[in-house]
Amino acid sequence: MKIKSFVWYWLAMACFVVGLLYGMGLEGSFQTGGTVSDGAFITAMVLILLAVFFARLGFYAADQEKKRSKKVHQQPRNTVKSGRKAG
Repeated sequence: MKIKSFVWYWLAMACFVVGLLYGMGLEGSFQTGGTVSDGAFITAMVLILLAVFFARLGFYAADQEKKRSKKVHQQPRNTVKSGRKAG
């Protein structure tokens, strides 16, 4: 079963939004003088990088879907059909 491109796009958007929200929480605690742990920062960055990775997978899946749809045999449009054999 192949994963469709829109699924990869939704995963990318979800990771990106969660990563940005997590980063905004870190920024808020930094501004109020709280401590920012390395693990929290790494988690936000990993989520944003996962979003980029999922987006790239979505672009690849979209290209593959386009290639698969073009593989269906279609009649060439620039040829002339003739009822008799040339000879």
